[in-house]
Amino acid sequence: MEEPLERWARSWFPQRRYDMLTTNMVESINSVLLKGREMPILRILDFIQEKLGEWFYERRKKANKTFHRVSIWAEEEMTKKMDLACKMSVFNLNSMLFRINSEEIKFIVDLKKRTCDCLEFQLDELPYPHAIAAINKRYLQKSNYCSNWYSKETWLKTYEGHVNTVGDQKS
Repeated sequence: MEEPLERWARSWFPQRRYDMLTTNMVESINSVLLKGREMPILRILDFIQEKLGEWFYERRKKANKTFHRVSIWAEEEMTKKMDLACKMSVFNLNSMLFRINSEEIKFIVDLKKRTCDCLEFQLDELPYPHAIAAINKRYLQKSNYCSNWYSKETWLKTYEGHVNTVGDQKS
């Protein structure tokens, strides 16, 4: 508690922050590189390029196949929250403002501002149970309330590039 809130609480951090701090990407690359550790450096670079090329291709293919307007991950996250959202009582305060009753606690959701008293909606820019309950009350599309970062278009742009090969070192 001696540290300022903005150093350890996402809700107090002055800029946008992700909720996942992980080394999974590095761990994935390290596990793949185990196969190439004994190779000469240029061959390792080719090996890395080939693997990244495969990963980009597979992710591009997966993004192109989806019929959702948001990434599969975002759609799955919202789907996980549906059961909880359906158990909440929703009261219209106006066409875009709602009071959500959840286990004796009341939250205000503003769909126009994309905010909720619980702060999850604005922190993750992805509808969570309170927002989903309000969105469902109006028969709106949950994907319309997701940040553009979760869109299929952004997903495709992430993997549209190619990792170039080192090339022939003999010339």
